[in-house]
Amino acid sequence: MPKRSPVLCFAVVAVLSVSAAAADQASAGVPPEVRAKAAAIFAALERIEAESIRTRPGAATAAPGSRRLTFGEDELNAYAACRLEDEGEPYVKAAQLKLLAGDKIEGRISIDLGQPQASGLVPRKQDLLFAARIETQDGKIRINMDTLYLGTQTISPAVVDMIIGVVARLQGYEPTTLKDWYPLPRGVQRLETRPGQVVVIY
Repeated sequence: MPKRSPVLCFAVVAVLSVSAAAADQASAGVPPEVRAKAAAIFAALERIEAESIRTRPGAATAAPGSRRLTFGEDELNAYAACRLEDEGEPYVKAAQLKLLAGDKIEGRISIDLGQPQASGLVPRKQDLLFAARIETQDGKIRINMDTLYLGTQTISPAVVDMIIGVVARLQGYEPTTLKDWYPLPRGVQRLETRPGQVVVIY
């Protein structure tokens, strides 16, 4: 079965959901000061995962969902830069998120489709701008798009899903859609957003 890759929505979902795998090696493409800014998120996720693995039946532990950690928007965007570099995502070059109240986000994703087969769909280099709401439950996350622009043109999520499908197949991945649910890291139950902050609930 082919691997499942969110492709374009990777930059939104992976930035917020962050898979359980943490990067152990610094990448030459991300400046050390950006790695340093993201370090608290990497360390927290490693600790949450380790605690969830060590938990034994009957052991006295905090109830799932009873603890919270808060990170700033600059830390999250630094984390996004590290994750995109570490994952080797070939089409998403940068992601910048603005965190708002009520689990709302706005963002810009810079894409470079590069290959002729993919770049025939839209201009090779383009910015995907969006406003969305995040939903998290039972250790999963998904993004509900409110507005979506490719450059200056309004586009529908269905068009983005089509682009995701084509690009995913070119990469040999199983296509996904903007409405798919993605797993949060092991031990993380939900996320919440506040102005300039993300709250990790575990």
